[in-house]
Amino acid sequence: MKKRAFTLIELLVVIAIIAILAAILFPVFAQAKEAAKKTVSLSNVKQINLAFVMYNTDNDDYSLSLGGSSGDWTDHLYPYVKSKPMFWDPERNDIDGGCTPNSPGALASTDEYQCRYSGYGYNWGPVGWRGGGLLLNQQPDGLGGHYIPGISMSSVQSPADMFAFGNSYDTPRITMGIIFLLCTFPGNTNSELRYGGNLPTAFVDGHAKVIKWKGGFISGAENGKFLIPSDPNMIPDYCADPSYALNVGNSGNTDSSPVPNGITCSQLSQWFQNPSNGFTFFPDN
Repeated sequence: MKKRAFTLIELLVVIAIIAILAAILFPVFAQAKEAAKKTVSLSNVKQINLAFVMYNTDNDDYSLSLGGSSGDWTDHLYPYVKSKPMFWDPERNDIDGGCTPNSPGALASTDEYQCRYSGYGYNWGPVGWRGGGLLLNQQPDGLGGHYIPGISMSSVQSPADMFAFGNSYDTPRITMGIIFLLCTFPGNTNSELRYGGNLPTAFVDGHAKVIKWKGGFISGAENGKFLIPSDPNMIPDYCADPSYALNVGNSGNTDSSPVPNGITCSQLSQWFQNPSNGFTFFPDN
């Protein structure tokens, strides 16, 4: 019996069907992969947060202080997690060029990733070194340097509504402050944000969830960009006390953002709802 081969038209039809299926399925696969990474990220930030709760218990109910020779927040919490890769976000791969492998600041046990930046930031407060978050404003240490003291956890008015840790592009001391968060972010749209702006975020009471964030441009911020919750009414979630006045203090470390000195966390929420204050939001796409 004579074998029948594919005609050119039939072959082209098959190729076209395969191309159409690929165009449909590849974005689905990419979304599934990103969703899996976001799940890992949410798990990481929750475990970091639980370590933070244990640290506070051992520290007379005070949040960790930073500055001087005390190291970064990751150094304080590592003994409670015993897993340095937990500090990595699956979508952050940039390397600290000033890090020395095998030094106290190195976050991994292999040379390839020892100096990889943590993907999560500690809540220093919403604006620069002005306090309001889990740290007070920056203070002189009496030795020619500065330190940032922690707060009494009993002073937190609503632990279930206060940020503790969240996804961050900050460097080198990783924070989640509004004007520090996008320090290394290369994009100019909300869709380019990690996980499309749906960022795993942990709260003082120990729970964690995904929150929608949006970015924009503002003078005086790291990289000239800022990031806030898409619901600006969540901005007071940065602060232990929403009526806290965000002052630069006497550290000499002022910031150049247009956010007024002395504004409260509650007022900051309203301030970021008025673009005439000198900022513009990113487009979504």
